[in-house]
Amino acid sequence: MTMAIALIATTSLAPLASAPAAAAGPKHLRIVHLGTLGGTWSIARGINDRGHVVGDSPLESGVSHAFLWKNGTMTDLGTLGGETSFASGIDDDGRIVGCSELPSGQWTPFLWHNGKMNDLGAHGAPGYCGAAIANGHITVTYAPTPGFAEYRAFLLSGDVKTAIDRRPGLTANAVNDHGQVVGADNYTVNDEGLPLSTYQAYLWHNGTGRELGTLGGMSAPSSINNLGQVVGNSDTADGHRRGFFWNGSSMTALPLPADASDYAGADAINDRGQIVGGYIKAGDWYNFAALWDSPTTQPRLLPLPTDARVTSTQAFDINDLGWIAGSVTYYWSTGRGTQAVIWR
Repeated sequence: MTMAIALIATTSLAPLASAPAAAAGPKHLRIVHLGTLGGTWSIARGINDRGHVVGDSPLESGVSHAFLWKNGTMTDLGTLGGETSFASGIDDDGRIVGCSELPSGQWTPFLWHNGKMNDLGAHGAPGYCGAAIANGHITVTYAPTPGFAEYRAFLLSGDVKTAIDRRPGLTANAVNDHGQVVGADNYTVNDEGLPLSTYQAYLWHNGTGRELGTLGGMSAPSSINNLGQVVGNSDTADGHRRGFFWNGSSMTALPLPADASDYAGADAINDRGQIVGGYIKAGDWYNFAALWDSPTTQPRLLPLPTDARVTSTQAFDINDLGWIAGSVTYYWSTGRGTQAVIWR
């Protein structure tokens, strides 16, 4: 679930700077496999501008842990006493955030820095936990009790902790170097506490927020760059799902080729305006990762491995060098499963 709730205010939250020109011409990307922690699969979820990557992978025992991949070596980050952990983000100073099980079975967000994993103290029920980081600013989402309507979110900047929510049922999905937070708000729930389809993207900063709109249905953001530009996913009025780009004042759909199906999405944007996400081709079942070199250009599919057939690819993050973190899923007959990769 990539949804959240914000404070609604009339304050204008525009981008902090003008967008730079798009990168001069697309470059050829090659795929690099990162390996595993000893198990059969791995997923890369975040990458910083130094090319350091975080994600999760099982050990030989089958229990999955958060990892840091740096200079060709994958390191197990451990847990906070429970069995499982995953890492979701890393900033340029090497601070890593993610979530870990506690011995009690509860989930809690963590900050890993200088070889130590610290509990951020938002203990929640077994279920949703999320964390994002940029320049030391950390967003945390957790559910203190089971149920979508119980989501809570806050921002940590140094020693200052600020609650983002005014009402139950929210997440905070991403943050930039300036402490601007994006998520989705306007939850309503049914009698069983399950969310009804009324969520919408927002941007929040210094205690005020604004709605970003939709493409005709619901919307949820996934990333914000240091220019205040936002990408994410939105349903359209005719029932399709598209990736969107928000430029500070309006939301537009990202271009798609003619062979794309009803489903597409955007997962991350860097400061050069490059966007990664993916789409499903018409008549197919599987997602393939794509790169938009600017919000107005047609996407190009990321290269596939040449040594074996794959069923799908995912792109989750992109740094300012244009390096992309994600995963490749191979046909089951290869025995390789899903593998963490970067395209660079």
